Amino acid sequence: MIKLLRTKFQFILVITVLALVSTLPQVEASTYDWKIYQNHIEYKHTGQTFNHKSCGQVNNASQGHFRLPNTTSSQLIAAYPVDHRSVQLDFGSCSTYGITHILARHAPEHFIGNPTTVQSFFNPGHSISFYESLISQIISQNRTQIANNGFTSNGTVVYGTISGTNQQVRLVIKGGKVITMYPNGWGLGERMY
Repeated sequence: MIKLLRTKFQFILVITVLALVSTLPQVEASTYDWKIYQNHIEYKHTGQTFNHKSCGQVNNASQGHFRLPNTTSSQLIAAYPVDHRSVQLDFGSCSTYGITHILARHAPEHFIGNPTTVQSFFNPGHSISFYESLISQIISQNRTQIANNGFTSNGTVVYGTISGTNQQVRLVIKGGKVITMYPNGWGLGERMY
């Protein structure tokens, strides 16, 4: 009897999971801009390929760009005024937050691999200065929301667009620090392995 109940429970569980998965929004393959391979990514619109970098290479690129003799994850890169406080952009780390995280996870020239389930990339050809300027612009446009929620442990998500486009960008701020920034609903990558 117990075995029969266990089998019936497992069957109901499988049916429930299948029903839930079928209700999730699906992204059509034709909307993917990137193909993600084990050692590189390919921009479908031009066929350009970008080999995965190491975190050390991303750190070196950031350190060189900002002319930093030494770096730690808490190294302040920029501060953006919001009321009587400032949102900080730190050097950060490839896996958690800051400018190195943004580059390592969302800039094709600096991508380190290990894609998430839904991975997004900016279009290729942008300098580190572009990302820093975009952060500044989005913070400037969303000061009130950031002042109200960006300095809390829960943080806030604010949005902006890339100049001259309708491409929306999502910026996450938590505890007064820039955590990440990435394309919102575009620049998606499809894992090919």
